[in-house]
Amino acid sequence: MDWESIRPLLPGLAMLVFLTAIFWFVVIRPTKKSQQEHMNLIEGLTPGDRIVTVGGIHGKVTRVREDSFELEVGRDLVLTFDRRAARKRQED
Repeated sequence: MDWESIRPLLPGLAMLVFLTAIFWFVVIRPTKKSQQEHMNLIEGLTPGDRIVTVGGIHGKVTRVREDSFELEVGRDLVLTFDRRAARKRQED
């Protein structure tokens, strides 16, 4: 293969590299960042944290187990959730 036979393919190759880079920065990178933030949240749950669940329930974490946590949502009302159900920490 010589240079003249490869030359017509360069614009297409450049466009493919460009589109791959755009896809990476628009789709893959933000998704990975969001997944990492969620993992940090569920691994870092501690009693006393105020959180919101994926179902929109607000409350205070009272107990954390290996795969679950207990959330106080009202006076004498404590619900148990899978740790993956934590969506975000509440800002006070």
